[in-house]
Amino acid sequence: MYRTALPEWRLPLRAWQHEAFDAWNATRPLDALVVATPGAGKTRFATRIAHAVLADRSVSRIVVVVPREHLKAQVARAMAGALVQLDHRFRNLDRSLASDLDGAVVTYQQVAASPQIFAALTRTPTLVILDEIHHAGDQATWGQALRDAFGNARHRVALSGTPFRSDGAAIPFIEYAAGECVASTSYDYARALGDGVCRALVFPLHGGEAEWVSRDGEIMRATFDEKIDKKYQSERLRTALTQASWLGDVIDKANLKLLEVREAGHRDAGGLIAAMNQDHARFVAELVEARTGTKPALVVSDLDDASGRITSFANSREPWIVAVHMISEGVDIPRLRVGVFASNVVSELYFRQFCGRFVRTGADPEREREAFVYLPDDGRLRAIASRIADDVRKALRAPSEYDEIAAALAAANREATAPDEGLYASIAATARESHTLDFGPLFNPAKFLAAPSQSEIRAAAAAARDVARERETPAKAEAPELTHAERRESLRRDLRALVTRASTQFAVDHKLIHATLNQRFGGPVATATLAGLDARRKLITTWLERRVYDGMR
Repeated sequence: MYRTALPEWRLPLRAWQHEAFDAWNATRPLDALVVATPGAGKTRFATRIAHAVLADRSVSRIVVVVPREHLKAQVARAMAGALVQLDHRFRNLDRSLASDLDGAVVTYQQVAASPQIFAALTRTPTLVILDEIHHAGDQATWGQALRDAFGNARHRVALSGTPFRSDGAAIPFIEYAAGECVASTSYDYARALGDGVCRALVFPLHGGEAEWVSRDGEIMRATFDEKIDKKYQSERLRTALTQASWLGDVIDKANLKLLEVREAGHRDAGGLIAAMNQDHARFVAELVEARTGTKPALVVSDLDDASGRITSFANSREPWIVAVHMISEGVDIPRLRVGVFASNVVSELYFRQFCGRFVRTGADPEREREAFVYLPDDGRLRAIASRIADDVRKALRAPSEYDEIAAALAAANREATAPDEGLYASIAATARESHTLDFGPLFNPAKFLAAPSQSEIRAAAAAARDVARERETPAKAEAPELTHAERRESLRRDLRALVTRASTQFAVDHKLIHATLNQRFGGPVATATLAGLDARRKLITTWLERRVYDGMR
């Protein structure tokens, strides 16, 4: 059972989190699905459940499954705030957990690779939290792997930032009706906006003209206002996103908005650009540096340092970060206020997840109540945006002056994206601002409608950079508090170094020294507690200081 008694829950909860927890706690079902808009606080809600079941000893283990590697440490730190200690560095090769840990944070990939390991881990009463559960449908075999791994769990709580459909094989542990997921609790963006939990979104739409060689070999030219065959829509979009003339102008305007937001008082406000792929991300990063004079942070894949790069940006005053999918969901960076959607993925789920990066409120919600997402004036994106707008207007009973815009948005092109296949090459593209859509509407958007000239953009950017150099000293990124797993890894490194010293000083094979330690402290390093690792370290230090190794007993 649980290693020691947990103190009472003392962390603050939002109203929806209280309601959702009370509803879950009343029946404690085997399976539950909570759909809550990005930025609403799904992780805090999940932490509340984990704390409750550990505190009353109804479970003795927590397993959290997340979609990406760099989210593991973030979840572990959030849980540690309630003294729920999870190993975010758990490897499948480890197979077991130290006794001073309550569980682990792993990825869907890890579970799919070795479901039998997790089935063994959950033989003890376990709560499984499946974050962004729609990712269970990313691979055909993942659903079965989850069933094999967690079929015997005491409780399974699935979380998602947006409602999702069953496309093909149904995702396990989820109830469906007419193909749509059925949520136990739902907390949408409109309600969050009305509660002041999330920021309002403003979408400046940018049109213009593109010229390209289509995949069937024709030279094409079209503006975003023109209705073209479905098979050419993706080519037009890709052309705009890969031309420095088009995307550079959009970056100029987005950067100017970021400078305005900073000048208005949010001094560390940041911007995020979503790119199509790794090569495109590098192109975008170079374009940002050329247009703004500042080098953006770049996160292009699930590298070992991806989590560190994102954390460093989150704790800094750096203005821009460019990423491919890495910050599409889950990552909590409340200082993000400006975004550029430079991706050619036009699915509603992905678009909503990207927008979710900007709705998280910061330290001063009243002064930071809107965010700005710049996007191509593509009919498919407009159609998705119109659905968000309609939801918000219905919930907030927006004034009648928005009805005309709502009607125009409702008529937007809703056709699905066409795949990019065959011969295709972009030639040129130019941008122009179409119009700005207020999806709040909690403030008057009129002041954001005027498009600045290129000279105004460059002059303002240059002036702001001068002010920044004179008046701002970049804030030093604060190192986040170490989790149990990170402290354990630090002790293991110290221990390895001490064993090497002892091996050299006493002319004893390091394997024998480890065997001695395992004998003295009752087991291998892999399952040693923090106290056990520290005791090993102290013993070797004593040997070295006294110059005596007393060996196996």
